[in-house]
Amino acid sequence: MYSRRKKEFGIWCVVDNSRISRGDKTLFPNITNIRRDQGIQAFQKGDYQEAANLFEQAIQANKTDVESRIYYNNALARQKSSPFTLAVVVPIDRETNNIAQEILRGVAQAQNQFNQNKGLNGRLLEIVIGNDSNNSNEAKAVVNAIIKDSSILGVIGHNSSDVTQSLLQDYEKAKLAIISPTATSADLKSSVFFRVVDSDKITGQKLANYVFSSLKLKQVVIFANPQSAYSKSISEAFTKDFQKQGGKVVQKYSFNSSFFGDYIYESINKYKAEAAMLFPDTKNTGKAIDIAKANLDFYKNNPDQQMLQLLGGDTLYSYETLIQGRKAVEGMILSVPWFRGTSAAEEFAKKSKELWGGDVSWRTATSYDATQAFIKALSNNASRQTVLERLKNVDLSANETSGYPLKFTDNMERDGKPVLLEVKNGKFVQIDESKASLLDSP
Repeated sequence: MYSRRKKEFGIWCVVDNSRISRGDKTLFPNITNIRRDQGIQAFQKGDYQEAANLFEQAIQANKTDVESRIYYNNALARQKSSPFTLAVVVPIDRETNNIAQEILRGVAQAQNQFNQNKGLNGRLLEIVIGNDSNNSNEAKAVVNAIIKDSSILGVIGHNSSDVTQSLLQDYEKAKLAIISPTATSADLKSSVFFRVVDSDKITGQKLANYVFSSLKLKQVVIFANPQSAYSKSISEAFTKDFQKQGGKVVQKYSFNSSFFGDYIYESINKYKAEAAMLFPDTKNTGKAIDIAKANLDFYKNNPDQQMLQLLGGDTLYSYETLIQGRKAVEGMILSVPWFRGTSAAEEFAKKSKELWGGDVSWRTATSYDATQAFIKALSNNASRQTVLERLKNVDLSANETSGYPLKFTDNMERDGKPVLLEVKNGKFVQIDESKASLLDSP
């Protein structure tokens, strides 16, 4: 990896890195936008007024081009001089491009709002984008560059728990605050690590309670990837709570197979399972859908037997699940950190749809919240140390976030309240848990 450093605004900055950009290169070369490319050229020359004009035209040409919106706001921030700078590290790769853009939309929306409101005492917000490709080795180089750039006050990221875990010591050593909008592993602990998404401990408990108390199911199998920090963490959290209530995990399966039909048959006939908990990491969501299809095929071939009730976590909360799974995922129940259909999220969902021209995901919502938390921690004399300390006391009301109040616990976690969804007629629909509670009452 090649990098070059020069001094801008009296601060040493990383300005040439194939995986990092403030506006001097595109990290999404597969997206064609001529005005964006022209804006990048102007940004490279330091002509920030011209760059802002061109990036604005790029946004008009493609409303969904999140990179152009961030660079537009960066150019405005540079014109004002002395910007506050945050970094966001996302996985920009063929398989994870959509996830990267979902995260960036939340960050860009918060940045856009802050800058439109004239920032803090005239100082605007600049966002540095880093690409870690969901790979710990690639992430290490990106994070080392970010840490050396003293203008960066905090980091939003990383997408995966595995990558985050591998870098926590680096962030801690640099005393650089990191807020994760997506990494849920309960093992992620550090004096500089904050989280705005529900941890696996919370999600596991939610699912365990619902399976045992509301669905009245007592025996389940689990499909997970033991090599994934997320998959391992949520499996353990669910198992602990489910068994505490009297339930039994009768078998655990790995995604490293192609014979899911055999596993479904075995689960039902040998282990007498009533439900299957699907906890794939992002690389195995396709295999989780294959399991759902095998479950449906089993029922078609054995109509006298009950198919497995399917449940899972947020990695399966996507349009891809609905499109690829179709009838196989009907009735699947997921625990997710945010759902646009709730009354609490309605206002944010509406504003986001106007900005981006379409519905946004939970990752956009939690990334917005992470950026809002950093913005709340800014001050005239902002430094890495002051931001880190002020984050601990952040207290955001529901109208300052994507719909739910945000205050960190002593463990620097969000006191989250997961939402349960069910796939009905090819759509995600919120489960009315108040009715479920009434049914559970004696």
